[in-house]
Amino acid sequence: KRKEGMKQNGRSVQRHSKIPEAVSIDLRPKGVQRRQSIGHWETDNVIGRQTDKTALSVTVERKTRFTIITKLVDRKAGTKAVALIHRLKQYPTKTLTTDNGSENSNHKQIAKQLKLSMYFCHAYHSWEKGTVENTNGRIRRYIPKGVSIDTLTDEYIAALEEKLNNTPRKCLQ
Repeated sequence: KRKEGMKQNGRSVQRHSKIPEAVSIDLRPKGVQRRQSIGHWETDNVIGRQTDKTALSVTVERKTRFTIITKLVDRKAGTKAVALIHRLKQYPTKTLTTDNGSENSNHKQIAKQLKLSMYFCHAYHSWEKGTVENTNGRIRRYIPKGVSIDTLTDEYIAALEEKLNNTPRKCLQ
């Protein structure tokens, strides 16, 4: 029965973005890749338990590695957009790189409000936004997989953000 259900070459995955009018990371200026100036951000979500509605929105500035962590009450696009706009409006912003998750489908609203350009990684190429992926790994030292985000207090998240932003790093001398 399994053989009948499988395609000859295995399972296929969707390689194109489901997000309308998504701008590819290939069109992002080369200076962003070289970390030449401040204002280029990467964002991603960290989830705890799969059954939880909550998540953490993690946004990192590429040159300074400055990290912003926001607890989201749900994983919907509107919630993520409001959180990003609220937290990023006080910082210099030029570009924002993200993945093709449905939580990023309000990218037009974010780009308009923050006056920035948004770029999307290729499907299943998370290393194209490596700064935020590395930061997520650092966050996992304090919030392991399977730990419910619901149980985390705002004070704990703020303390974690403070700790990450004040940790000395070799790459920053």
